[in-house]
Amino acid sequence: MRSRHRRPDRPARQQRRRRFPAHARRTGRPGLALAAAATLALTACGSEPDPLELVVEPASFDIAVGEDQRLLVGLFTAERQLVAHGEVELGLAYLGDGTDEQAPIDQTTAARFVPVPGTEPDAVTEQPSLVEDTGTGVYRASVDLDRPGLWGVRVVGELEDGTPISGNRTFQVLEEPLVPAAGDAAPLVDNHTLADVEAGEVAPIAVDSRAQGPNDPIPHEHLHRTTVAAAVEAGRPAVVVIATPVYCATRFCGPLTDVVADLAEAYEDRADFIHIEVWEDFDAQRLNEAAAAFIQTEIGGNEPWVFLIDDDGRVAERWDNILDVDELTAALESLPSLPDVAAVGR
Repeated sequence: MRSRHRRPDRPARQQRRRRFPAHARRTGRPGLALAAAATLALTACGSEPDPLELVVEPASFDIAVGEDQRLLVGLFTAERQLVAHGEVELGLAYLGDGTDEQAPIDQTTAARFVPVPGTEPDAVTEQPSLVEDTGTGVYRASVDLDRPGLWGVRVVGELEDGTPISGNRTFQVLEEPLVPAAGDAAPLVDNHTLADVEAGEVAPIAVDSRAQGPNDPIPHEHLHRTTVAAAVEAGRPAVVVIATPVYCATRFCGPLTDVVADLAEAYEDRADFIHIEVWEDFDAQRLNEAAAAFIQTEIGGNEPWVFLIDDDGRVAERWDNILDVDELTAALESLPSLPDVAAVGR
């Protein structure tokens, strides 16, 4: 059996230090503080009406030191109604090792709502609103995280009916990302393809978990015709989605893969599109080596992930958990047309 992947040498990560973006600003706003308790305390002033307190759930998989880091948060009421649509404001404070009782909020930024791909709601409101479907989406912000350790996030906003909302949560920031990030060499994996199935080397379920039977068709065959290694060797950009539609911890992996399959048809002249199934054998809890090379770390792994790999084999962008389809589409639009539309291996 041929080796399934090669791990590239990982050079020292370049510090991507850019001027802090206009949409995320630092502020010395007085009177605001985050406490390092399980439920953060906000020192408020004035006679504003009591806000609706929210449950804040960080939804990012791999948060590390750096500027323009992608922070995702889900917002819920105590009754598990989801807050969706519009924008909210995030305030960040560094709490160190968590022993400090309070820390000032020194950075605020707008966070916009990003729907789960393939599950976009029918009714969209300009302001945040409460919805019953708890899987509709998350709020996404670009934030500056200059130190590892415990951070606190304070969420404030206003519902469409004028009700103020707020909530607090802590999250951990790592010194370095555990999963390949922008600027890193992508793992040069020989992921399973249709050719492997036709040769009898792997079962269809190892290519897409929806192909449960030996004769079940593999969905979206155009996502399984080439490998990451072949695309990089040919100097072609690649969009790689790592997801397990059947065994996903959420119900979002199938719709995500469907959305990427649609993008593949629309932008086949810009990049190769590849779906890597997470599980070689779910019952035996054996991962596909190609998936593990991207997302398995010393502390475990999460999925789904989407990576955009540039034509020299480095990660250009990555999206954990919830893909921002607009961001990926914009990135694809910015790529030049490839001289040969047919993907490598087709």
